[in-house]
Amino acid sequence: MTLEMLLVCDFSLTTPPRFPIFFSSIKCNAKGGFLRVRFYDSLVAVSGYFWVKMQVRIIYRIKARMLKLTHLSAVLFSGADAGSFLHSQLSADVLGLANGDSTFACYCEPKGRVLALMLVQKVNEDYYVIMSSALATTVIGRLTIYRMRSKVVFDLLDEYTISGMQADDSPELALNEAHAVRLPGSKQWLLVTSRDITTSATAALQDEWRVSELSLGITWLNPETSGEFLPQMLGFEALGAVNYHKGCYPGQEIVARTHYLGKVKRHPRLLNCKLVNCPKPMDKIKIFDDDQGYDAVIADCVIGADGSVCLLAVTRMDPSLTARQIEYLDENATVV
Repeated sequence: MTLEMLLVCDFSLTTPPRFPIFFSSIKCNAKGGFLRVRFYDSLVAVSGYFWVKMQVRIIYRIKARMLKLTHLSAVLFSGADAGSFLHSQLSADVLGLANGDSTFACYCEPKGRVLALMLVQKVNEDYYVIMSSALATTVIGRLTIYRMRSKVVFDLLDEYTISGMQADDSPELALNEAHAVRLPGSKQWLLVTSRDITTSATAALQDEWRVSELSLGITWLNPETSGEFLPQMLGFEALGAVNYHKGCYPGQEIVARTHYLGKVKRHPRLLNCKLVNCPKPMDKIKIFDDDQGYDAVIADCVIGADGSVCLLAVTRMDPSLTARQIEYLDENATVV
């Protein structure tokens, strides 16, 4: 990993030159908050120096696997009731978070369907929430309806950048410019910054990151899949996004009843295969084991660096069965 330190200086002349200068050479020396600028103009054979008062801001830029993630946005919840408000709206035990801890949580509609997956971190008395960029504005608008007299402020950090970084790159190096949130159960970090301090943002690298998210069972949902699945259908229980011992939240009764009665008939299935056409969210496919086929619907889909397609499908196929092939449109592909 390479650490690059940038000096951003604001200058004001304390001893300005008395005539226009066209610098052909220049040397600078800093001392005590001032910059001594020595110049020489070869056109008129004039040399001299002047002092520049400077204010320096130091920015750390991590040049490694630090990737801008355009599919994510951050929201800051602040105020005396921020924790209790989120606790009453989300499926996770928000009030149980210690300072600096984070948890996944589901924001559900009254019928228990997940509107958005969120990553919530407590920071002193505030809470940072990371979610899908495509859903952030809609979710904040919906939460505003239920705020009523709660002393909580929502601040959509739409000018901020969300970046991804691996565990072997220390986020402490960027804490002057970044707020670090670790993905629970993984070796990855998400950094929330007021400026873009990343070094890359190509579509291929972003897709590679999303493939790694899907391999962990993380799908942030989008406008097509929002409100279509129960948390159990997407495997969000395994992420720790659902707490069955906390109080009420929208959809809690149905989510809990489904869990305790064991009525989950559809399960998530991660599939990797080679397809000419990448399925879209909510497209239907068919999954085959050795004996028969099972209907499935796509919850998320990403094309990997090697051209293979990574699919997160929801299906009635028993999790103990092995997927051998899938059928999409008129195309058949072997599951690898």
